[in-house]
Amino acid sequence: MATSSDASSSTLSSTSFTEFNTKVQAAALNATRSAAGLPADISFHRSIDPELAEDLDAFSSQVLSLTNNLLALVATADPSQSSRRKGKAKLQNQDDVVDDFHSLVVDSMDQLLERTDICLDEFLGRTKAPLVAINYDAPGLRKTAKKNPTQRGQLEPGVQHASHLAKPQLAFKHSVINTDEPWYPALSHKFNAQVPLGHIYRDSDAEVIVNHPYRYEITHIAYPPRMFVAADPIPPTPFESTSATWVATPDALEAMLDALRQAPEIAIDLEHNSYRSYAGIVCLMQISTRSQDWIVDTLALRAELATGGLNEVFTDPSVVKVLHGAESDIVWLQQDFNLYIVNLFDTFHASKLLDFPRHGLANLLEMYCDFVPDKRYQLADWRIRPLPEDMLQYARSDTHFLLFIYDNLRNALLDRAVSSRSPSPAPPSSTPPAQALIRQALARSEETALRTYEKEAGGWDSLARKWNKGALVAAAETPRGTETLQRAVYRCVHAWRDAVARADDESTRYVLPNHYLFQLAERPPADMAALLQMFQSVPPVVRRRAKELLEAIRACLQRYVAKAPEAVPVAPAVEKDAEMEVDTVVVAVEVPATAGLWSLAPDTPARAAGKSALFGGTLAPKAPVAALAATTSALFGAKSMAPSKLASRFQEVVARIHSALVIVPSMPVTVPGPDSAQGQAGEPAHGMQVEVPYVPAAQRTTKIAEVVDDSIVVVGQARQKKRKRVKADAGGEVDGEADGDAPTPKASKKGKRTSEGEGEGADAGDSEAFDFAAVPNILDDVPNGEDMRVKKKKKQKQAKDKPFYGDFPAPPRAHSDLKSGNQSHTFK
Repeated sequence: MATSSDASSSTLSSTSFTEFNTKVQAAALNATRSAAGLPADISFHRSIDPELAEDLDAFSSQVLSLTNNLLALVATADPSQSSRRKGKAKLQNQDDVVDDFHSLVVDSMDQLLERTDICLDEFLGRTKAPLVAINYDAPGLRKTAKKNPTQRGQLEPGVQHASHLAKPQLAFKHSVINTDEPWYPALSHKFNAQVPLGHIYRDSDAEVIVNHPYRYEITHIAYPPRMFVAADPIPPTPFESTSATWVATPDALEAMLDALRQAPEIAIDLEHNSYRSYAGIVCLMQISTRSQDWIVDTLALRAELATGGLNEVFTDPSVVKVLHGAESDIVWLQQDFNLYIVNLFDTFHASKLLDFPRHGLANLLEMYCDFVPDKRYQLADWRIRPLPEDMLQYARSDTHFLLFIYDNLRNALLDRAVSSRSPSPAPPSSTPPAQALIRQALARSEETALRTYEKEAGGWDSLARKWNKGALVAAAETPRGTETLQRAVYRCVHAWRDAVARADDESTRYVLPNHYLFQLAERPPADMAALLQMFQSVPPVVRRRAKELLEAIRACLQRYVAKAPEAVPVAPAVEKDAEMEVDTVVVAVEVPATAGLWSLAPDTPARAAGKSALFGGTLAPKAPVAALAATTSALFGAKSMAPSKLASRFQEVVARIHSALVIVPSMPVTVPGPDSAQGQAGEPAHGMQVEVPYVPAAQRTTKIAEVVDDSIVVVGQARQKKRKRVKADAGGEVDGEADGDAPTPKASKKGKRTSEGEGEGADAGDSEAFDFAAVPNILDDVPNGEDMRVKKKKKQKQAKDKPFYGDFPAPPRAHSDLKSGNQSHTFK
């Protein structure tokens, strides 16, 4: 104790810390050993030794005081622990230790040690400072940013896929054209042009580009100087106290354009629907400035946006257009409205250059604005009108905070460029070092703005490669250079789906999902029932056009069979039996080129059905299909046999086969004897005793059977008792029964062979006569009611004759007595 007090009183320095740490560890080890040596029944020892009880109480008080002091020190090191323990009582007794030890002591020590590790890593240079410094104390940020809790569960089916809506494409002024013709821009006027509209130019390091009218303006832009100067981020307006302006009329669109012409920066985002349209349509456009938000109904203003003055603002190089992940948005703006963007700043590229762990817009909103959007509405059907309030708020949040995020990312790029931890390559000499990263972000944004819309052509080969269907790709061919039946059906169904999607202006996924497309190629249906059975839920378009799809598959199979050469697998055909009305699938098998047991017979016409459920009417193939025939046969002989002779030969072969078949063994036939009635009648003998018919007892007559020498009579009677041997009066020995049966001559010793089971009456020598009529028959034992009553009375009398105990019968067995349940002999 003196040593510890001296150590505590002395000043702890870096030179004495090692010695102090060693002493503390030794003291902790000794205390642990002593605690482990305490008896388990310490309460018993306390009760019999008052001095021990006083020492334990004093030591416990000291430990509790030390523990509370440590917790107070931890609270001062970690402010979160101080606020968490505020208002809670300290450890006072044993119950507090048992209940709150883990939450107060263990968790506090873990957090203290974790903070120590973090501080040591920072001191040793193992961790780096954050790349982006977020100023949470910016004026108005915490007040304007509202953190929405993440919604759980799926959207309602009516919000995710509004199947009841009328197609908005039907109300467009210009109908949608889904053809394979190349797409070209349809600009009537080029705003902010540096070269005239339609001018064909060639850069020194680029090819001739005619599909993007603003290529020269994008590649030769002069960015405003304010983009390369760090400034304090401007916080957005309060989200909960402001609202967006719904733009659905030409007048509202003009009012929005007047406000956008005065803004130095604007944020843009789009909501797209690609499930109920072949090429997809833009359903919503969100635009925000520093002080106002707009939501444009692009379904109602599709024509006005394509011919209006929105390009004047979007192509102005002095106005910064901020988007996040704009690769798809740039293409959709060109496709639907002929809108182009000059001076694009994509926040996705900025987050990539700053090495953020995640680059989604939701992550940036949570990081900078402490706002969590409801991600469920990413897959919502944005064609719904009017839009629910939750969907409007989600759409508005995509652009409301985007300019504030742009300010922070721009400052971070400028700060990172001059940092020594920047891994980016050295910028050109003409570019200041502080602008290196932001120039890279703008260069990547220029590549995104130069993207052009192109229609997708074909697609069956790329779809098969995407789904890893090697047998369906264009390079997968048979050794003979012809495509397989599976790929032929796949291309046919894919072409049908594409044609229907173009005609109805529906997506190919809505017409026929991809996995059903491959199933139809692998297992072509034979009839309508087989076609509909392949779908777990029949798509609406397939339900309306099922007959058309089935006819397309049949036509494909018919073409495949018609053009199939010799020795090529023939497609499955379906024949309709006129009598049985049953569909029969006939499949031809590929024949090897080498001649073997079977060979092709070109002179033999192919067998064809007059009418088929799969191909319709009479089949008339362009090229005859060779039938399988044999030149010779080991069964029928030569091939050139006349039909009548062949029929007789066939009957002869069938008779020979039938004669060789053995179903049951043939029955032996007995030779008729002079004294055998059965032999005279010619009845077959079975090699066993003849069955005796049943005769009622009243009609039976006693008949003694004659004993024939050298014969054995087998009687199916029960085992008889062993007979006693008695001597005969004539000097010979006879066998007799104990009950006085008639004696029979005894067999000789030479031929004597007695079995205990049969008795000696079954000797090989002599046998007594047996009367079958005198034997009782089981059919005679008819239950008699009177006999049953007599037997019952006899049993009752026997029960009364049981032994008595004095004047009382034996007591009944108790119900608690063990019977047969005590198998383990637990109870003795």
